[in-house]
Amino acid sequence: MSDIFKDENIYPYQGKIKVHFKGFYDAAFIAFIPFFQIDSQTNYKVSLKKSKLLSHEEAVQEFEFLKDLPKANRQIYSYKNDEYPSNETIFLKGKAISWNKVVTGSGFTDYAELNKALRTSIGALSKNYTRPDLLENLNAFTDKKSIYHPTEGTFDMLSKASIYRTFQFFRKPQIVITDEFYQQTFSIDLDKLSEFEFCDQINFKDYYIYSADFELLFTVEWDSFFFIIATDSKKMEQLIESKLFEGFLCNDETDHHWDYMDKK
Repeated sequence: MSDIFKDENIYPYQGKIKVHFKGFYDAAFIAFIPFFQIDSQTNYKVSLKKSKLLSHEEAVQEFEFLKDLPKANRQIYSYKNDEYPSNETIFLKGKAISWNKVVTGSGFTDYAELNKALRTSIGALSKNYTRPDLLENLNAFTDKKSIYHPTEGTFDMLSKASIYRTFQFFRKPQIVITDEFYQQTFSIDLDKLSEFEFCDQINFKDYYIYSADFELLFTVEWDSFFFIIATDSKKMEQLIESKLFEGFLCNDETDHHWDYMDKK
């Protein structure tokens, strides 16, 4: 049996999620990165997405190396959106908006359609799978309600706050954090950190957060608007009851591309 930690293979990119975690965890949960509103926001028009699609001219200005390349039919996104709230503002004033509310408001059938709309918004789907129709409905609803979109491929501030509370609930103060490429790993003691200090410790590319005894894992990957929680069945039951996270429990067939499964 492989050791996902020693083998630096923590995230289940391929195959069934529960099979990937077998030997360490018998329960896994798809947790949605929440949409949010800012309590003090006025009604003026702002950009509600962290990333934006750049024109060729904008892309060349931001990425100098492109000026030496021929103009092509490519999609380039930037995260330099000054209108998107800072992490501190989100922590202090952000109100989580559930995927369920966005699904209903956008007229979607299920979470899978919302995930496809979000993935379309960042150019993460090939031409055969992109869903601009879903994205149009999503934008119409979020623009009307001034709802900010989640940022993909990172633990957001609201989720990090819930992760902090989860570790505290299960009395797991010794935490290990590892970056995307397993180049930097460090440990922290939750008993010495406030909730905001914990959230601030986790950087944009820190993809693996787990208790020092390996009993509780949170992991995300670079193109997703959700992350995975893995633990034992008993803890998972308690975690679901806590309602700290919105999402769904993985069944034996659930994989990373759950939004294209016949049954979610």
